[in-house]
Amino acid sequence: MTATRSTQDPTPFTGARRALVTIPIAVGGAAALYLLLLGYSALLRVRWVSDRTRQSTKRFNRFVGGLAGTRVGMLYFNLSALHHVGRHSGRAYVTPLAAYPLGDGFVLAVAYPEVDWLRNVLAAGECTLTRNGKEYALERPEVIPLPQALKAYPLLVKPFIVAADMNRFLWLHRAPAVTKVTGPEAPFNHRDGTRSA
Repeated sequence: MTATRSTQDPTPFTGARRALVTIPIAVGGAAALYLLLLGYSALLRVRWVSDRTRQSTKRFNRFVGGLAGTRVGMLYFNLSALHHVGRHSGRAYVTPLAAYPLGDGFVLAVAYPEVDWLRNVLAAGECTLTRNGKEYALERPEVIPLPQALKAYPLLVKPFIVAADMNRFLWLHRAPAVTKVTGPEAPFNHRDGTRSA
């Protein structure tokens, strides 16, 4: 008697069967993570949780800072980089924040009661935002309430905003583009006989 080898695949899941098992597991895992993060957002209403999260976020921002404003950073709640100047020190700062488009600008959630970046931007009246690899010059900062800001947020992000009890948002408007005037329209310099750009 001779032994014959089976030509069947030894794994029980192939092709469509594997997809039927993998897709529900992936969707279930994503839903579980979403609900876990949403539950944690609700805990931010507790002061000591909020304080600890803020301290951790400051440490975490050092590592995430390089991703903020890039295409990869956009995968994590539209992570953008806010460039602002210290109101007392004059030092340049970069703060990773989630920025969502609204009207002629962007909305940033003020997650904690006292944040330096908000004070700096309000004092300067202008800043720059790097989002999805593009830089935007922003001006005319306005603190707006939740109902007005919610228009900017996607459906899946709105529950995080409401659960964390955020009620202050900064709306920054795009600065008008500065165009260089060249050619015959450029101002004439009488000293050296040239047109300046």
